[in-house]
Amino acid sequence: MKIQLLTATLLLFLLGACGNTPNLDYANEYLSLQLGKEPLRIHGKEQKKYKENFSTLFLTQRLLRLDDGSLLMYEYAQTDMQYQFDPITTRSIEIIFDTRSIKRIYEKDFLFAYQLVLSDNRILNIIVSQGFDQELIMLYGMSTNKLNQILRTLDPDATQASYHNVINLKNENNPLLSKWTTIKVHLAPLVVPLRIFGRF
Repeated sequence: MKIQLLTATLLLFLLGACGNTPNLDYANEYLSLQLGKEPLRIHGKEQKKYKENFSTLFLTQRLLRLDDGSLLMYEYAQTDMQYQFDPITTRSIEIIFDTRSIKRIYEKDFLFAYQLVLSDNRILNIIVSQGFDQELIMLYGMSTNKLNQILRTLDPDATQASYHNVINLKNENNPLLSKWTTIKVHLAPLVVPLRIFGRF
């Protein structure tokens, strides 16, 4: 049993070492989004920080204020070493936000942009990164103009979002619009025991 666990851990380490570098990150007061050689860096100060522990999944949520005064929510979810996300990225987002529908605006190199129709029929803009089965990174709450500006900077050929009447986090009593629950994590399920060779 110990040998099997050691082997699994070693394989996981090797897979992680060869995995894709996150193309959406927040560190030292800067958001970093990257598709090419040079990252797009956006300054944003952390206003609030939340943490959740679902035993097999650990979630950090940061409310950021950009220099233009807008608010964005940055969420970083990582599974325990012996677990991984199960659904494809789009399906995970549908579950996490209880969406009525979802429109994928852009996808390239594990970076996604969506316009989500939430259960109350409001529209939420979101950018998602998932280059590794054990993490999911989300940035949401930007205006459609800001979303399109980000996409154009990353990729001049990117499709543009068209719906502009979207959620502004400055107008929200609670800016946490994702709906993580223990039931979703374990019974949907969002997270399943690790498959050494990824999703089947």
